[in-house]
Amino acid sequence: MTRRVIPAEIKILHILEGAAEISTAQGRYLLMPGMALALGAGEWCQMRPRQYVRLWAVYSDERFLREQMAWFLPDKTRLRAGVHPHDWDGSPLVLHPGVSTLRRVEPIWRQLSVLGNGTKSPEVVAVRTVELFAGWVGLVTPAFLAPDAAANSDGTELSQAGGLLMSISLAGHVGRAVQLLRDRMAESWTTTALARSVAVSRTHLTRLFVACTGFPPMRYLTEIRLTEFTRLIDETDWTVARAAGAVGWRDPRVASRWFSRRYGITPSQYRASGRPEGLLADMPVSL
Repeated sequence: MTRRVIPAEIKILHILEGAAEISTAQGRYLLMPGMALALGAGEWCQMRPRQYVRLWAVYSDERFLREQMAWFLPDKTRLRAGVHPHDWDGSPLVLHPGVSTLRRVEPIWRQLSVLGNGTKSPEVVAVRTVELFAGWVGLVTPAFLAPDAAANSDGTELSQAGGLLMSISLAGHVGRAVQLLRDRMAESWTTTALARSVAVSRTHLTRLFVACTGFPPMRYLTEIRLTEFTRLIDETDWTVARAAGAVGWRDPRVASRWFSRRYGITPSQYRASGRPEGLLADMPVSL
């Protein structure tokens, strides 16, 4: 069990694996994978894991979160009762984004967690924080919508990839190709081989990939590899070389270069920056 804490910021817990019982002044809540709990600033909470739990804890300045969420959720009539930032009283708010959604936003949390490492100017940090926060909101927005509003959605995802809106209707061949890359990322892929696997031309597949994801196929593969490489660096004691090889990079220097380009520090520096001990297997994020 963790100690009772009273953060000065809004706290949001996201459960990826395992389960945890969260005690608050208002009661107890059992959080399972794919669930999230938001708690207002100044509200105490205490966590008891059910054997094992892997989660992310996001701490946000209250004014920032309420102002940004009010901007991204402009129509209160489309939301579940009490979740709009102007209506929420800070009491425990349980959301159900789903495991797949939380895994998709995990790279966003990782990027946010290293923004304040001193390698970027305050202006860049501020702009990048808002950009990443917008990406997070775009993915979790369905969890805030009332059932009728969700059912009447226009089918367009709000998450950004390379600055472009990704439409579900554009998936098709791209969806199958992405699944192949995820399932077999350690293989030595080429765009030609990938196009052959989904029975389309190389040119057409590239055009579809850019339209759907903002990246050509092999650049998208790099993103998949980098996400999994980061997870291995963060969650295991594997060497950089072993983690790089597991995702398809034979040269660990390539993995380190991509990691440094994304996070501004090397994998070794990331590990040495102070990952939370014990239950919190992932780095807290501050907004």
